[in-house]
Amino acid sequence: MDAERENVSTEAQFHQPTREDLMKCFDKYDMTHKKRGVAYIFNNENFKDSKLSTRHGSSKDTEDFKASLLNLGFREDDIKVHTDESADEMRKALNEFEQDNPDIEGNIDCFICAILSHGGEDDIIYGYEGKVELDELLSYLRPDRCPSLTGIPKLIFIQTCRGSKIDVGVERNDAEKEESGKKPPKIPIMADMLVFHSSSNKYPSIRDKDTGSWFMQTLSRMLMEYGAEYEIMKLLAAVCNHVASIELQISLILKGERVNSDFKQMPQIMTTLRKELKFEPRR
Repeated sequence: MDAERENVSTEAQFHQPTREDLMKCFDKYDMTHKKRGVAYIFNNENFKDSKLSTRHGSSKDTEDFKASLLNLGFREDDIKVHTDESADEMRKALNEFEQDNPDIEGNIDCFICAILSHGGEDDIIYGYEGKVELDELLSYLRPDRCPSLTGIPKLIFIQTCRGSKIDVGVERNDAEKEESGKKPPKIPIMADMLVFHSSSNKYPSIRDKDTGSWFMQTLSRMLMEYGAEYEIMKLLAAVCNHVASIELQISLILKGERVNSDFKQMPQIMTTLRKELKFEPRR
């Protein structure tokens, strides 16, 4: 059905929102539950396929990201690190999230998932063995399949390459609860999810074997220093800003000649969050 056609019949007609309607939209996620949340970290550093190199530095990213979550109020036993899991094991972990965490309904502020692995175009994620589409992994967290996460913000951080195009950058031209008796409202199944990619689609991500990746190191440091001070979108915009400022000298063959250029990386935020999210200090 083409929802854009003017002759489509609908049960409820759209009405222009009033100022009061709009003001109700400036809401905040409740960050005062019993627990800060549950976090899954998939750290795939080694792979069965010899064509996929060992991701040296990924363990440091995992340790630093976990430390930042602890600093935000997550409990040690609520942060679950999955190491070198196959694509099927990743599917299973997220598909069985609800039964593995039976006490979370109404008790957590948010769910966080970080995936650190090799990746490819069309958001392919590699496991120790096999591969899976990111969209399939995220589908297990949507409220039609995981009711206990309905209305709960789900923050997904993806540290993978998304292709092999090189971003050499360009020169800047500037200097620098509902009323009783009413039918419960529905929310879209795609709601309340934020996916933060380390790079833009079709572009790779940079990782150092000793110091970790540009993206995860910046994200962890930002959460550690300012996680309880700023709203999440402001924090993540700052992560984007810093990663975008980093440069790596690379050598390229252009039109038959070798030239030196700067390698750039641009993280990408995709969000369906409906409310403001701030990690208020835990008391």
